Formats: sequence, structure tokens, C-alpha cells
Amino acid sequence: MSEGLLMQVGPSVLIQSAYQSEPSAHLDRGAGLRGEGGAIQVSAYCKELLMRGGIEFSFEELRAERFNQRQKQQLDEKLQQLKEVKEQLSQELEFKKKLLLLRRSQQVDQEASQISDSAGPAAASSFQIYDEPQPAAAQPAGNSETSPDELQDDVFRLCLRIQYPRSGGVGTSELSQTAAELVSLDCDTAADHHGGTTEDLQTSCPPTVSKPVSKIRDKLSPIQETSVEASLLSAGLCSPLQEDQEQQEQQEQQAPSPVGGVVDPCDPDVQRHLLDLCDVTSCPDFHSESRPLPAVEEHSCVMLGGELYHVYSRVVDGGSFSVYKGATEDGYAVLKVDSCSTTWDFHQFQRLKANSPSAESLPLISCFLFLDGCVTVYSSPAGHMFTELTECVTSEVSVGYKAVGLLQLVSQLHCCRLLHGALQPNILTCSQRGFLIPDWVFPVDWSSSVDLDLQGVIGSVQQVPSAQTYISLGLLQPTDTPQLVDLVGLAETVHLLLTNSKMVPVKDANGWTAECFSGDEPCDMFSRMWRRFFRSLLNAGGRSPSSVLLELTEQLLTLYH
Repeated sequence: MSEGLLMQVGPSVLIQSAYQSEPSAHLDRGAGLRGEGGAIQVSAYCKELLMRGGIEFSFEELRAERFNQRQKQQLDEKLQQLKEVKEQLSQELEFKKKLLLLRRSQQVDQEASQISDSAGPAAASSFQIYDEPQPAAAQPAGNSETSPDELQDDVFRLCLRIQYPRSGGVGTSELSQTAAELVSLDCDTAADHHGGTTEDLQTSCPPTVSKPVSKIRDKLSPIQETSVEASLLSAGLCSPLQEDQEQQEQQEQQAPSPVGGVVDPCDPDVQRHLLDLCDVTSCPDFHSESRPLPAVEEHSCVMLGGELYHVYSRVVDGGSFSVYKGATEDGYAVLKVDSCSTTWDFHQFQRLKANSPSAESLPLISCFLFLDGCVTVYSSPAGHMFTELTECVTSEVSVGYKAVGLLQLVSQLHCCRLLHGALQPNILTCSQRGFLIPDWVFPVDWSSSVDLDLQGVIGSVQQVPSAQTYISLGLLQPTDTPQLVDLVGLAETVHLLLTNSKMVPVKDANGWTAECFSGDEPCDMFSRMWRRFFRSLLNAGGRSPSSVLLELTEQLLTLYH
């Protein structure tokens, strides 16, 4: 009987041979075919598997289905592992980039000085030896400090590891997505370095490279540069090493702008955002009133904080603000009425007074914030009176005394890590006991000032808005320290007090000086002192500003006391 049984599993057909004489055997799960003599034959297939959903499956189809399921499971596991590795590497890359940016921002001054010091003869700079970074195994043990160059190399290694994973199983779309995310991160980082926007830098991505993305090329040796560039270009990615040299040269030839032309550190909105970190509203001399700014005019009275102020005259008209001289029952006062509701002046003067050894000579300050502006009030200490800097300038001796006060003011500002940025006689006031020697000179307008503790990213004079004119003249270099702005402003102020004219800087064989003091003919000791005064202030690029201020203060005190 077994010879005459033919079984075909295919398109739902079961055929028995014509030679079979027995009735059709019944099919059932777990049962076979019963033949003559009671012999049982086991069925070679499972009816439930072959007849799922009314469709029969062949043995090959069932095996293919099981194989595909196993393959899919293995691929899912590999993809999950790769996603975890990618996420871990991306987090590490992001950490390295943030750490690198932090290190760069903290070492701006140091890098600028290194660049100026490294400038040497052309023959010496034409030959350079690059030292490739050592692998981790070759680095000396116990050195946990990581340099910015090593961080830069780590960032590129992480980029390549994410873009080209060693394990297989990731499709083209997955790699493209990963590459796109990395390009976005690189463009964001380049935007932070150049002070530009991410949108401008992203236009340099494939299919063409039209704009510089990063200046990391300068930090790599030719071997590293070629290797990384070739790897990225082979994948069709936007390489952060590619730069448009012609456009870069054009940008370098253009006049510098503050903070890369993007953010003005003296903008009221920027200052208001910085003040949120200081909580000036908790100071006892800060008062907030929910009413419009009161009208303040000459020969009028205004009530502030329950005290009546008599307004005498306006001494400064700054457009968006005005400064008035006035008085109360207890003494003299200077009022700055500002249409901008930013309490930056109050914050800066509080910083100066808190860190000044002559705080008792400085006036008291109060701030009244209104809905559409603020009023800053300077009240004279007991026994002091306020005079304008240009008052009672009748002799060269009185100018010498006021120059000492100016030198001490700038020195104290820099000790507090403050830059005034716009020193000029009309915004400077003297707090004094007598008519000759001012106890202290202080500014009544701080609109152009910078707090280096809050604005630590400002590391060069190029980032200070008020320095752009001096840079365009060549009087200051873009990489000079920002404190030099105040030294030039101090020179202009003293020149106006001495000559009643604006300072005209000129350059001769010995450097920069004021035109009125540029001669070398024989003169008395006072004229020699002023020649030295202006040359020291206008050529302080290679010296510490604090040492220049201290030296001039000692020389003037020796001459006029």
C-alpha cells in the first residue's frame, strides 16, 4: 500500500494513486495514515500550519518565514546596539565640544599674546614641524589636564566614530541621518567660534561648499588635516575643514565690528538679560514704582521715594537720557533720567563702590525704576560737594590734580574688572571737599560700560563698540586687551582739560602721541611730563595697563605735590 500512495502538498490538493484500493484515510492532528494490518504511518506535515487563514504553505515557505523572523530579530538587536553606541558617542561629543568652547573662551587673552609673541622672521616661519598627538597608551600617567588641542582631536575622532561605525547592519538612510546631525552640530560650534549665525554657516553643506565653516584647520597638522578631510569627503559630507580662502581674506580686510557683528555687549537688552543674574532688585537702595516716569525739568521739583529733590540745571543731554544737578535738604545730588528701563548704571556703580578702598569718598546711589524708564540718583557724602570736571580748570596745576583723580578712577575700574568705554569730561563729576583737589572722580553715565565678570567672553578690544574708531585709525590693534579703551579715553579727557581742544593722535618714529605734544624741542619739566603722559597712554599695547596707570600716577604726584 505504501508503494501506491502519492502525496503532493501544493495548491491545496491531495492526490491518491489509482492503484490505491483502500478508502481515503482521514487526516487529523497527531494521527497518521492507517493501512493494512493496522500499521500506522506518521503524517509528514501539520494541517494547522499548512492551512492558516485558508491558504496553504509549503515546507519551503515555512522555513523561509522562520529564517526571515530570525534575521529580523538579529537586525533589530544590532540596530538597537548601534543606536545606544551612537547616543553615547553623541553625548560624549557634545560634552567635548562644550568643554572645548569653554577652554577657548577662557584663554582668549593668552592666545592673543601667544600669536603676537610668535610672530618672527619669515624664514623661521616657513619651516614648521608638527608633532602628532600621542595615543592614550603613550601618554604619561597622572596627567588629568586636557589641553584645547587634545580636546579638538577628541572631537574629530568622535565625529568619525559616529559617522563610520565599525559594526555592520546600519543602512544608508541611518548613516545619512547621523551625518546630517553631525553637520548640524559642527555648524553650531562654528557659529559660536565666529560669532555668526548657524543659518549662515549651514549654507556651506553639500552639494557645494561656498562659505568657511570652521578654522579648525589651523589647529591640525597636515597629516591630520588630509586624513580627516579625505574621510569626510568620501562620504559626501560637509567638511568643517573646508574654507573659502578668498572670502576669508575679504572678511579680514573689512573693518572689525564688535562681537563678530552679531551682539553688542552694550545693548540695553543684553544688559537687562545680564542683570537677571545679579538680582539688583534686592538692594535696599533700589525702588520699583508702578507708574510712568515723572517729568523732570530744570528749575523744578520731583518726589522720589518720599524725598523731595530740587532740580537746578541740566548738565548732560545724551538723547535717550539727561543728567541734572540738584539738591535735597541733606546735601547735593546728581540725577540721571533715562528713558530706558535698564538699571545698568546702578549695578556698575554698586560694583565700583563695593570694591573701592575710597568708598567713603564716593557718593551714595539710589535707583528708581518706573514703567517706562528709571532715575539714578547720586547723593554727596557728608561735607562733600559735586562739581563738573571742567569747572575751575584755571591752571596746569589744577589739571594735574584732576588727571591724578582720573588715573585713580580708571585703575580702580580695572581692579573691579569694569570697563567704562566712553570716558569724556561731560559725563564725569568730582566729589570734593575743597575747590582744588577732588577727592574722587566718578562717571554719571555707564551706558557704554562692560562688566567683565558677567561678560567674560570679551577678551580683546575688537569686541568693545567704542574702540572701533581707534582700531580703524591704527591707534589700537584688534587683539589688544579691552582695558586700553579706557586709557585712550583718559588721554582724550586730559588733553581737552589742558588745551580746550580735541586730541588729534599722530604717529612718529617713537610711536603714537597727541599732536600738540609731539615736538622734541627743549621744554620745562611740566611739558616733558605731559609728553611722557600721552606717549605712555597711547602706546600701552605691549605693557600691562595697570602698570602704566600706576607709573603715571606716581610721576604726577611727585611733580604736583
